[in-house]
Amino acid sequence: MSTRANIIVKAGREKLIFYRHSDGYPEGTMPLLNQFIEKVKSGEIRDNITQSAGWLIELGRREMFQCFSDFSDGFPENYRWKVGFIEPTTSIHGDIEYLYTIDLDKKTIKTKKV
Repeated sequence: MSTRANIIVKAGREKLIFYRHSDGYPEGTMPLLNQFIEKVKSGEIRDNITQSAGWLIELGRREMFQCFSDFSDGFPENYRWKVGFIEPTTSIHGDIEYLYTIDLDKKTIKTKKV
């Protein structure tokens, strides 16, 4: 079974929520989130919640393309409809094992086992 996770990106009182269907455990998710927050810290990605969140989706897309680059026939069937490993969602899912919170004001990431 896949390890599912939600990622909250927040700045002040605003927040956006994302879903990761698989590899949601810290060893699978933190490399991408660390890359994201380092780009925010360096100014490569703005700390504006809506603009930075778009980059989180893009980094998830890049990760998926890199993961499946050795498939000669393209993506496996169950991934062909996905834009990437990180998807926007409207709420915290009931089946997650991990919850990550990215605070753009503090430029930190918190991990919580659910």
